[in-house]
Amino acid sequence: MNKDYPKVLFVFVLTYVALYIIGLLSPLKDWAIASPSNLDYMLWFVPATGFFFIYMLLPFAKSEFGFGKYFVYAFPVVFFVLSFLAYYVAIFWYYDNQAFLAGVDISLFNLNYWDLFLTSHFIYFVLAGIGGWGAGVLIDETALEGAKEK
Repeated sequence: MNKDYPKVLFVFVLTYVALYIIGLLSPLKDWAIASPSNLDYMLWFVPATGFFFIYMLLPFAKSEFGFGKYFVYAFPVVFFVLSFLAYYVAIFWYYDNQAFLAGVDISLFNLNYWDLFLTSHFIYFVLAGIGGWGAGVLIDETALEGAKEK
């Protein structure tokens, strides 16, 4: 077993708990754990996908595309901004299609993209991805410190 697996799982659990607490204390989508019939299962699985996708993507991006440490440290901001832009485009196209089918102008919908982003499942994917970035940086930094000691 790789010695980094327990560290990654520990950071994953911390990220999951932090996302749950953030969901309770903020305007983000509520996790709604009152009853199994009311449970939003997608909200429970999206953070795991985001965390491990970004955790595995960063070493690949560093090795295949030659991204250096400056990109890795700027990644959370770049990822958050690009995620919001991707969400903006997806929602705009969706509502534009709905407006086209209804024969009205999209401006009639009065969309607040930021509020839609914060109350969606996708924000948990993004925040968990930033947690996956943190796990990758933590593992990389501890590996570098171990190499310096030898």
